[in-house]
Amino acid sequence: MMPETRTEWTKKSLRSFMRSRLRETPEAALHSWSIQLVTHLQSRKDLWQKPGVIALFGGLRSEPDLISVFLPWLQTLGWKTALFTISGTQLQPVIVQNEADLKRGHLGVWEPLGDQTIPIGQLDMILVPGLAFDETSGARMGRGGGYYDRLLSDPEIHARLIGVAFHLQILPEIPTEQHDIHVQEIITEMGTHRVVPSAGINA
Repeated sequence: MMPETRTEWTKKSLRSFMRSRLRETPEAALHSWSIQLVTHLQSRKDLWQKPGVIALFGGLRSEPDLISVFLPWLQTLGWKTALFTISGTQLQPVIVQNEADLKRGHLGVWEPLGDQTIPIGQLDMILVPGLAFDETSGARMGRGGGYYDRLLSDPEIHARLIGVAFHLQILPEIPTEQHDIHVQEIITEMGTHRVVPSAGINA
């Protein structure tokens, strides 16, 4: 059972709850939601009018499929697509053209096969994964590795940050720390959830 108030949560307990919640969700539901989510992404014509470089993610059962349909669709619009490889404790974007440029890495996460790395400052947009998002502040809770927190707090990052997750991953509140990253909008299978961060919040 989910705690009722933020003060009752810890990141550890909430991560455990969310992992169980996603694990118990039928495969067919996740697949259907993923298709709807990609459809909503494609319908956001304001995002795709000016092609640039976008970073995607994917591979886990509990994540939307942004590779099989969405990646090639972006390519037809003139966008360059990248996925991250792990270099030490950092994420490094690598250009990929299609699914053949990817391999299954740790726990099934998609990782780029090539070595065409680019500076993170060249990214125009990053689709940001998360185990949970705060519907009020846009705060993101990751899976505990800290990779995206380190990436997105880098001063070289100037990309537009868009949270991408299933609707059940958006919660009324989540426990946050000073270093946690906030996004200004989250796209789910239900559509776009826009957030207006409070003053002083990193976004």
